[in-house]
Amino acid sequence: MSIPPGPPPNPYQQNNPNPYAQQQPQGSVPQQYPYAQPTMPAGVPITSQPSGGPPGQPPGQPPGAPPPGFGAAEKKGVPAWLWGLGGVVVASAVWAGALFATGGFDSSEDPEPVLGYGFEKDLCESTDLKAFDEQYDTSDAAGGATGWGSEQEELSQSFCSWSLTDREQDPDDYSSSYVSVTAIWHGASDPTGEFAPTYKGYEDRSDADYKYKTEPVKGFGEEAYLVRENGEGDSSSRSMTLAVRDGWFTFQMDWSYYGGTDSTAPPSPDEVEQMLKDETETVLADLKK
Repeated sequence: MSIPPGPPPNPYQQNNPNPYAQQQPQGSVPQQYPYAQPTMPAGVPITSQPSGGPPGQPPGQPPGAPPPGFGAAEKKGVPAWLWGLGGVVVASAVWAGALFATGGFDSSEDPEPVLGYGFEKDLCESTDLKAFDEQYDTSDAAGGATGWGSEQEELSQSFCSWSLTDREQDPDDYSSSYVSVTAIWHGASDPTGEFAPTYKGYEDRSDADYKYKTEPVKGFGEEAYLVRENGEGDSSSRSMTLAVRDGWFTFQMDWSYYGGTDSTAPPSPDEVEQMLKDETETVLADLKK
C-alpha cells in the first residue's frame, strides 16, 4: 500500500519559534490566571457566579453595563403630587386675577339685576293713563281698577287692570275696552333666555278666528316686542301688547277691545300702538325715580 503524498509546504509558514515566548516547564499545567488566588478560610461556602454574564457582572445587567451606583446618579422624575399642587396654585392665581379684574372682591357693590326699577305695590295708583285720555274717559277709571302686588326676595310682582269707556261710545253700546299693566322684578333667575320666545310664541296661537303677529320694538330697555291680535270673520275682538325687558325687570302693557256689529269702532292699530308706547315710557320712568 502506498502512502499518499502530504500537503505541499507553505512558503509563508514561519518555522522559527518566537524567541521571546516564555517556555513552560516540562510537565507543568498552565494556570488560567497568572496571579495567585486567595485561599478561602475553612468553613466558608463558595458562591458561584450566576450564568448569563462575565464574572463580577450583577444579574440582569447587559454585558459591559456599569454596575449600580457607578458614574452619575440616576435622575428621578417629579412626584405626581407636586404636579397637582402646581396646577392648583396656577388655577387659584387665575381665579384671583379674574376677581380683581371684575371687582369680585369689592363687596360694597351689590349687583342690581333690575337696573334701578323700584318695587311698586300699587300700580293702579301710580299709573295715570294720560296717553289714553284723548280716546277714553279716564277720569273714573281709577275707581274701577283692579290690582294687586307681591314683594318677595326671589320674585316681586305688581298688576293693575282698568275698564275704559270710549268718549264717542253710545250709552246703549255694550262694547268694552281694557288696559292692564304687569311688572315683574326677577330676583332669583335671569328672564333673558325666555323673554323673546314667550312673545314670539304668540304667532303659533293663530287660527281661523285669530291672527297674531310679533315684531321687535326699539327704544325700550334691552329688548321689547309688540304683539298684535286681530279677530277674523264674526269675531270683532282686537288686542295689542307691548312687552319690555330691561335687565332682570320685565314690564307688559296690554290693550284689548270687545264689540258687536253696531258697536263704536275701536281706534286704529297705529293709534293703539302709540298710546301703549307713550304710557309705557311714562310708567318705566316713574319706576326709576
